[in-house]
Amino acid sequence: MMAGAALLLGACDSGGEEPATPAESSETSATSEAASSSEAATSTAVSTTTSLAPVTKVFDAEAMQASVQQILTQSYRVEGVERVTCPPDQPVEVGLTFDCTAVIAGEPKRVQITVKSEDDEYEVGYPR
Repeated sequence: MMAGAALLLGACDSGGEEPATPAESSETSATSEAASSSEAATSTAVSTTTSLAPVTKVFDAEAMQASVQQILTQSYRVEGVERVTCPPDQPVEVGLTFDCTAVIAGEPKRVQITVKSEDDEYEVGYPR
């Protein structure tokens, strides 16, 4: 049973890098970095004022949705994944967890995301 399985990947709005394909490794995990394509809108706002406050790095929700759906169907081999929805503007903060929703065979399922590094890597939990 894959209850303990999780995959680690990344998707952040990095402004133009092409997405990488997840590389499978052991039985229960894989690591990859995925980035938004150049046609995706950036998640950070442009300001005309000068500020010393750091700009918060956020994940690209559209890139994450596509990556999570790919992980569910190809790595976890979940059948009937219709779509995945992830909340927008989630910060890249190590240890942060949030949920995406996967519609599988017409039923919404929670997919927990755990941020693993400041390099846009995150763990994809098995749908529940």
